[in-house]
Amino acid sequence: MLRLLETRDSVQVAELSETFAVSEVTVRNDLAELARQGLVARVRGGVRALQPAQSELGFDLRLRIEADRKQAIARAAASMVDEGEAVALDSSTTAYYLALELRSKREVVVVTNGLLIAAALADAPGITVLVTGGMLRLSAMSLVGDLGLDVLRSARINKGFLGARGLSLERGLMDLNPDEVRIKQEMADACERVVGIFDGTKWQRSALLSFVAADRVDAIVTDRSAPADEVQAWRSRGTDVVVVEAAARERSPIRPRDLRRVVSS
Repeated sequence: MLRLLETRDSVQVAELSETFAVSEVTVRNDLAELARQGLVARVRGGVRALQPAQSELGFDLRLRIEADRKQAIARAAASMVDEGEAVALDSSTTAYYLALELRSKREVVVVTNGLLIAAALADAPGITVLVTGGMLRLSAMSLVGDLGLDVLRSARINKGFLGARGLSLERGLMDLNPDEVRIKQEMADACERVVGIFDGTKWQRSALLSFVAADRVDAIVTDRSAPADEVQAWRSRGTDVVVVEAAARERSPIRPRDLRRVVSS
């Protein structure tokens, strides 16, 4: 239901009942629970998105969408990080889950433009965090702009882990916001290896701007909902695609800690 609202302003109960092959009573109960959690707003006959369909959903809401798949992807991606390496994480929600998995690593430098990602690693004893500067984007809790580009242009990073809103062999990895895309481009340029981290829902999407070409993507970590033909097409082009199995019930998604509490502690 939440994925539908990423591309539409509202959906109706009758449509959801038909789409998911469940009763309208079941749909209404689920919508009531989503509304109670503050994820949707109830309207007559259905629900509407809390933000316009073409705008970016807030970080906290996106963190809860496909959380089990993102956590499984994060665990697989974390296994690619060796001690002594420098890695870049963008401000995506999958990168946030990856940051949680990296907390037990030793002698790792993490470069990120995500404030919540930096906060998640702030007290990890084996992690050194380098935050790019710039202007705050509230919806992603990220820093963008020329100050961040200066940091990335002077760094040499072993691996970059980047989320995406969509992908294709013709346009590579894509995202929506121009400022975020510019940071992702610089991250990719600074990295020896580029690893895409995103769940299977992103494989069926396109987006406004490309931030890294397909031939610059060394690896992709995704889940089993990714379309098999597209996975094989990327592998045929030389990209190492790791497909993970998400458990039926993962741990509950962790809400980003309030930055003021992190700083004060």
